[in-house]
Amino acid sequence: MKHIAKFLFALLLFAPAQAFAKTYPIPADDPVATVSLPEKWEPEAYDGGVEATSPDGAVYVAIEMVRANDVGSTAEEGVKFFAKQGVEIDDKSLKTQDIKINGLAAFDMTMSGKDKDGPTEVGMTLVGTNSDSKFLMIYYWGSKDGQKANLADLQKISGSLQITK
Repeated sequence: MKHIAKFLFALLLFAPAQAFAKTYPIPADDPVATVSLPEKWEPEAYDGGVEATSPDGAVYVAIEMVRANDVGSTAEEGVKFFAKQGVEIDDKSLKTQDIKINGLAAFDMTMSGKDKDGPTEVGMTLVGTNSDSKFLMIYYWGSKDGQKANLADLQKISGSLQITK
């Protein structure tokens, strides 16, 4: 698949709506959403969200709640995070589009890049909730081969995303 947005869209079309593994509230203290992550991905909750890496280390995902006034700074922090992880992002490759994730309106930003293992794709997706001031930000980073190898789990993750209020 050429871009993460197309990949995520395809995931959503074929994703089962059932949850699997452990379900995490986002954020833990006053959740606006839940997501299920496979235990084999060794998910870790953090202040505001949850993150996990595929067992083969080829795909990283994080989902966190952000406030409307922090969306721009959250995206900037995401880019800085990827840089700290050794991901070089090609700014000229930025593509944006409106998509749906599990039926939820979302704004997707995808970029090409590279990490220590070679070419990678990076994505940040802003997902609407039932609140005008709270959104979910999904961070994604992975190789094309990693996407293919972890497709079933990625489908389950995207299919498990639910808004709670």
